Amino acid sequence: MPILIDGFNLIYKFPELEGLMYEGKLAEARAGLLDRLKEYARLTGAKVRVVFDGKKQPSLLIKSESAGVIDVYYSLDFSADHLIKEFIKKDINPRMATVVTSDKEIIAYVTRFKAKVKTSEEFAKMVDEIIEASRAAAIPEKEDDPAVSQEDVSYWERLFKGKKRETPRR
Repeated sequence: MPILIDGFNLIYKFPELEGLMYEGKLAEARAGLLDRLKEYARLTGAKVRVVFDGKKQPSLLIKSESAGVIDVYYSLDFSADHLIKEFIKKDINPRMATVVTSDKEIIAYVTRFKAKVKTSEEFAKMVDEIIEASRAAAIPEKEDDPAVSQEDVSYWERLFKGKKRETPRR
């Protein structure tokens, strides 16, 4: 099931990325979002498309590119809203698509095509939970202060007591 994301709408739902946007670090915020979405796509197997308003850089007329397993689109002279609506309108089976946005106009439009909608707030929370759960599962549990019982010590002493160290032959 493809996920179509309103990029800048979602960026503002992650506090650290929102901070970058307010500092005028657009490229860093966009890269941060894409990194997070790549990890989400890797963990879930979801097909992700992200649409950003405007151009990648002022002098570049790149319409689309791949960021790992994610397809990234730039609206150039149109709005991202327009591009998202076009994707849904031209989709062979829009009922299988999920649109991630909190823009009420986009939500109203895509629901007419029976596309699923997830608000940017809900999606951001879900992405963070999935990534956090994956990271937590990757950290092996270990005891803070493992205790060795006297029984364990005795066992190992008995095991090694009878063995003599052999010297290498020449």
